[in-house]
Amino acid sequence: MKTPLTPHGPGFRFLDDFAIEGDTGVGRWHLDPGLAFFKDHFPGDPLVPAALLIESAAQTCGAFWMQSTAGAEKTPIFVALIDAMRVLAAVRPGETLEIRTKLVRELGSLAQFEFKTDSGEKAIARGRITLSRQLAPAN
Repeated sequence: MKTPLTPHGPGFRFLDDFAIEGDTGVGRWHLDPGLAFFKDHFPGDPLVPAALLIESAAQTCGAFWMQSTAGAEKTPIFVALIDAMRVLAAVRPGETLEIRTKLVRELGSLAQFEFKTDSGEKAIARGRITLSRQLAPAN
């Protein structure tokens, strides 16, 4: 059985594949036309909700932070801030998103990432996400 890339359950994973290429984390999410949200968002004209584009970017950033920091894979990570997010194009069933992220800065339990999401040559979304790592309670 393949180890999940994030701690999310299968119904809330928006990342199928992840790799580190130099200083960049690269995630992929194939948008199977059978995904439940396509039925209702929007009937007859299905597209990916912007909130799921944000979540797929956050999961990519989280996978990058967990895999590039020794011992971090067991530390819960949460979204702290979404900044300068721009959705540039609609995403339809059957497309495969490529999410590329870079660590901008790390300060204690916080890390800021820049990301860009594309589908082939089409620019989908751009922005910055700050994640927070849960610190161990003081003794």
